[in-house]
Amino acid sequence: MKIIIISATLLLTTISFGQNSVNELEKNSPDDITKSVVSGFYNRVNVGVLGGSASSPSFNIINGYRFNQRWSAGFGLGVEQFNWNRYIPVFVEGNYNLLKTNTTPWLNLMVGYELPNQNIGPNRGGFTWGGKFGFSYFIAEHVGISTSIGYRYANLKDETNWWGWEDFVTITDINRYEFRVGVVFK
Repeated sequence: MKIIIISATLLLTTISFGQNSVNELEKNSPDDITKSVVSGFYNRVNVGVLGGSASSPSFNIINGYRFNQRWSAGFGLGVEQFNWNRYIPVFVEGNYNLLKTNTTPWLNLMVGYELPNQNIGPNRGGFTWGGKFGFSYFIAEHVGISTSIGYRYANLKDETNWWGWEDFVTITDINRYEFRVGVVFK
């Protein structure tokens, strides 16, 4: 299963490079890296820290499509850790750019599911959602740097069986702030 997810992510990443359209009215010169992309595929790879009562590492890859100068949506996969358990977050996200340029602050909402890294054991994963405020700065026409800070919530479930008597379900609500740094390809 992990090989299929990794292969699909790499395939989507490869496909997303070089597929965008530029509004010809806003194209000033080949050297102008601030020209605005109206639509096209993008890929964002970022690493971060989920902080709070216990901090943990996080890594995400998002493949998405920019519909116009303001709106974009994407599908993401990653690796995160909560309470000494690793999870694979599978999520969708929506972005809103505050400015109509490539170098812009943006707002983001995401929703998804935290899949447990191992199918054995009591860990069942759970629902997650969050929001971020970030900033993207493009250092070249198709490559940029992104940073963000936000909030994450996860509702995780564990099942425990006491010697065949009864099953107990432990539900953990996790509230974390997140800080991320990444690279954007479009």
